[in-house]
Amino acid sequence: MIRDFPHGSYQPKIKIRKDYKKKHFTNPYFNQAHKKAGSEGFNTKLYLKIILVLFLLYLAVYSDLFKIKVIEIKGTDLIDPAAIRQIVNEQINSWRWFLLPQNNLLLLSQKRITRAVNAKYRLEKIEIHRGWQKLKIEVKEKVNYLIVIDKSKSFFTDEQGLIVREITPAEMADYSAKLPLLNTDQEIKVGDQVVKKEIVDFILKLSEKIQATSIGVSGYQSGGQTEVTLITKTGWQAHFDINNDLDIAIANLQLILNDKVKNQNNLEYIDLRFGDKVFYK
Repeated sequence: MIRDFPHGSYQPKIKIRKDYKKKHFTNPYFNQAHKKAGSEGFNTKLYLKIILVLFLLYLAVYSDLFKIKVIEIKGTDLIDPAAIRQIVNEQINSWRWFLLPQNNLLLLSQKRITRAVNAKYRLEKIEIHRGWQKLKIEVKEKVNYLIVIDKSKSFFTDEQGLIVREITPAEMADYSAKLPLLNTDQEIKVGDQVVKKEIVDFILKLSEKIQATSIGVSGYQSGGQTEVTLITKTGWQAHFDINNDLDIAIANLQLILNDKVKNQNNLEYIDLRFGDKVFYK
């Protein structure tokens, strides 16, 4: 059968080419939000860095790696090295700000140790050197001691007036010309306090000033809480009060010897305990 299409009613089929490509579009605002959310996740590298810093901090501060294990004291003469070591131990066993241990070579305060040692002993010099797990302390003592002589023995005293140790005959021959001699009738032993600190200070100053004169000194005696007696090699004595001005007392002593006393062999004493009122016989 033949179909008849009216004129103008036939429309041929036209194939339309689909000319497009699949494209992917991204939202920049969405990506930023996504990246921001992802950045808040676990950061392994940062975590490892923090762990490493904490480990190194522990290693440097709290471990035994830099801990002081040996304290060496050098240069002492009359001072017992154990006494200085005890002072140092008290300092290094303390903590700064309750956080930092002082027994660590990296954190150790040398100024604190120096102040603590100088507070008890008068030193001409103190040097602190750090070594591997070791602290070396070198000191140089000042001559600030007395030799105390009782009925049978001789002893060193420190600046506090405490008996430090007994003196051997060989040491006595060496130190008797260097240090003032304090005579006492007491029987003494190591650890006793024979005189107070103020007496020691006064005798040391008096001894230094007398050396600038022509007076030969045999020794000293302490007569009570404030009295010091100088004994000369010719036998006469000079009495002092430690509360008086020493320079004035020395000036008065020189004045009496130069103007009043013609022969020191006949002199018994000069009493300088009452300021400008000087008595002599």
